[in-house]
Amino acid sequence: MNIYELTTNQKNAIDKTKKIYGKNWKEEIRRAWRTGVYRWGLDSGEIAELQHMRNTIGSSGLEKIK
Repeated sequence: MNIYELTTNQKNAIDKTKKIYGKNWKEEIRRAWRTGVYRWGLDSGEIAELQHMRNTIGSSGLEKIK
């Protein structure tokens, strides 16, 4: 999956996660998906987008995002 195939809101949530967590952003998303706990920095809308991505693309889709 290419970042451009994501919705604008999904892309914004990914971009903000990248900004907050740097090179470890995918690991942070995977941790949040496993635990359901999102650390500081994301608002409820961004968390909802990431949760929706978990339910639709899962970890295999996350790996394809650059």
